[in-house]
Amino acid sequence: MNEVGFFTVDKINSSAIMTNGEKFVPQPERKEKEMKIDLTAPIGELGSVEGWKNLPIHECGEQLVPLGAFSDHRNIATDAIYAGERKSSPYPWGALTGSVVTIFVREGVAKRLAEAANYLPPGNMLFVWDAYRTLSVQQALFDYFVRVLESRGADHEKAIVDAQQFVSIPSDDPTRPPPHNTGGAVDLTIIRFHMDAWKRMQQLDKVVGQTETEKNWREIYEAEMERQQLIRESAMPIPMGTVFDGVHPETATRFYEDLGEPSTLSAEQNECRENRRMLWNVMTAAGFSNYPDEWWHYDVGNQFDSARTSRPAIYGAATLSRENAEWESMRKGNHIGTVAIADGVRSSGKLPSHPILPFVEKVTTKTGNPRYTTHPPAAAI
Repeated sequence: MNEVGFFTVDKINSSAIMTNGEKFVPQPERKEKEMKIDLTAPIGELGSVEGWKNLPIHECGEQLVPLGAFSDHRNIATDAIYAGERKSSPYPWGALTGSVVTIFVREGVAKRLAEAANYLPPGNMLFVWDAYRTLSVQQALFDYFVRVLESRGADHEKAIVDAQQFVSIPSDDPTRPPPHNTGGAVDLTIIRFHMDAWKRMQQLDKVVGQTETEKNWREIYEAEMERQQLIRESAMPIPMGTVFDGVHPETATRFYEDLGEPSTLSAEQNECRENRRMLWNVMTAAGFSNYPDEWWHYDVGNQFDSARTSRPAIYGAATLSRENAEWESMRKGNHIGTVAIADGVRSSGKLPSHPILPFVEKVTTKTGNPRYTTHPPAAAI
């Protein structure tokens, strides 16, 4: 494992271990579909999640794996909104107990996301805000939505009931874990690059796709940091009509479908409808189902998905493995360290001396502060 002071840039072994200690053998990868899908097809009827807590779980044992920077799934862009990774988040860094910088999902979910990403037109990328949540984060979010609804006039009891439309009530009952606690739920959108930035991303992909060695890891590290800069600064979330985590009627996935014919909609409304259709079509083609109240929320393998599709629920409550914890330590160290360097802490002498720091400072000078982004606020408090 190559160490860059407070960074590590090695890939973590992602083999899954069953709770009885036996190695889990994952299902064969889904074959990539040869036929292209219709990205403009209308969003179909969305199933209900009524009774989801009573559905049985047949845990398959898949491990959580990381998405995003430095991972095997680096072509799924991420921004850990609940950790306050970037300034587009309304949550200050570390404000939500238990939040992590890494976006984790079950291994099968990561494969399906990669499949969905392959359906997107060139220049577009899936962009994940949230996936696996610890129960402490789930509690903090639920409390937040209760406060929002109370501020709009609901009494406390009604706020608790209504908040469950947007955030599952925290539960440590293994028979009914919150969907995000299973690693089978993702909150995401699509970002779009300018042509020159997309071409540069393709060039950098070839570099970061190399097998890492002692000779080339610096080249890979620098290329990955530039990729993250392009995602933050040269790609923008496409319009979907509302911010992520909004508490509005417009957040319903079919909101624009139900407004009427295209001729009766404004240009902005038509654009939002087409964009939601594209996200829905690539995600459902890859096997996900959508939560009707939130255009950004998709599930596979958990009880939410089972309620809507009648497929078995194979993901119960998940926990971070030792490998996951090591990965998160690397990602958090990388984030904290580069932010510190960008903010001038290095020059103040507060960072420990390390032979590799001049290289990291050079890269940070080129690629910038990882908290900075041109993206608009993703959510509002």
